[in-house]
Amino acid sequence: MNKKDKLTTGSPFKTLLLFSLPMILSVTLQQFYNICDSMIAGKMISDNSLSAVSATYPITVVYLAIAVGFGVGANIITARFIGQKNYKNAITSVYTSLITIAIMALVVSGLGLALLKPLLIMLNVNDQPYYDEAFTYLLFYTCGILFLFIYNVVTSLFQSLGNSRIPLYLLIFSTILNVILDILFVKADMGIMGIALATFISQAIASIISLIILLIYTKKILGEREKIFGKRILKTILPIAIPSIIQGSIISIGGVFIQSLINSFGPSVTAGYGASYKIVYVIVNIYTVMSNAISTFTSTNAGAAKYDRIKKGFYSGLIICGILTIIATFIFMIMPKPLLSIFGNENTSEEVVEVGKRFIYCVAPFYIFLCLKIPCDGVLKGSKDMRNFMIGTFLDLIIRVLLSYILGNVLPDEYKLYGIFLSWPLGWAAGMVFSLLAYKHGRWKKLIGYEDKKDIKEIANN
Repeated sequence: MNKKDKLTTGSPFKTLLLFSLPMILSVTLQQFYNICDSMIAGKMISDNSLSAVSATYPITVVYLAIAVGFGVGANIITARFIGQKNYKNAITSVYTSLITIAIMALVVSGLGLALLKPLLIMLNVNDQPYYDEAFTYLLFYTCGILFLFIYNVVTSLFQSLGNSRIPLYLLIFSTILNVILDILFVKADMGIMGIALATFISQAIASIISLIILLIYTKKILGEREKIFGKRILKTILPIAIPSIIQGSIISIGGVFIQSLINSFGPSVTAGYGASYKIVYVIVNIYTVMSNAISTFTSTNAGAAKYDRIKKGFYSGLIICGILTIIATFIFMIMPKPLLSIFGNENTSEEVVEVGKRFIYCVAPFYIFLCLKIPCDGVLKGSKDMRNFMIGTFLDLIIRVLLSYILGNVLPDEYKLYGIFLSWPLGWAAGMVFSLLAYKHGRWKKLIGYEDKKDIKEIANN
């Protein structure tokens, strides 16, 4: 079977599962970068070092959201061209995306470096004992934005080409390298600077190698490029990429505000929340990957006018998310303390562990809301119904941030953290209801020319 066409043929469930698995492993390993940084900081340095990595995590997520958001646009448009068998535009889309993201990376890294101290002040880190370590870690991370952006867009482009394995193999290599360098640099008494430098070097190597392989791969399966940059193609990418960037960035900025509130409770709460946040977000990011996989599946089949496969892909994604939800909820609810123990040592305070357990208990039982929301979001994005996708996302964000600040201030001291933590599932629930209604309403069908009655007959005939 032609690799370019494998998303439009065969069993939708099997196709989506095999396509998404390498992506899930990839994003999990990519998160492992920061988890390793936190783990080694907590075990080999101190609780303050763990707090420094945890406190700056929401800022790094903003940077990642920009890269992933643009990657969504590049992915969907390139996949659409491939579904239409328009390979000349597909390869131009690849090069246009790479040039654009490189320019964006330089701009964002410049702004990030200029605003480094104001960002830490906004996070309520300026008066904390771990300020210098947080500054060092964020400085090195910001310097590596170019590599972060290129790697994530290259990964999105590989996915649009129907190959999610190559970036996975490279990420496995760079993750192992990151762990080795983390340990070597910390043992060399470089402290938090060693952890930051290890991440910088590992991401740089993964980014450069993956870019070279992508250029060779696209030439092999799509042919020679005619244009290195297409203004019209960029204009088709941006209407999808910009809302995705805004959506991802705003959600991440919401995380910054919540983190700022958390940081005001002191280093132990920051460390405990940061550790549990990373554990919880492993699953949240897997849901996001499934959304992107469903988007690519939807876009490719819409381009090939195989509309009957889109609904089958939706239900297949729902089943996959359901299995993930059952497994994740069960594991998190019965063993939160062993999971949190990977971030600490014998000197870790009991408050750090208790705060982490509290957050996991407040959030993990409600993954079901994301399970129902994510497949809907995938179809909405893949069919370019960005309006409804963004409304559902912003609804989740606004409720979560507002409730965090309201409950975190009005409740008695012993219940304030519970109020902040429970704002998460309440926001998810609101976003889920809207996304389900948007999928059922069917504006996305009109955007891709989906003639529902016709496809019902096709499904019946199959």
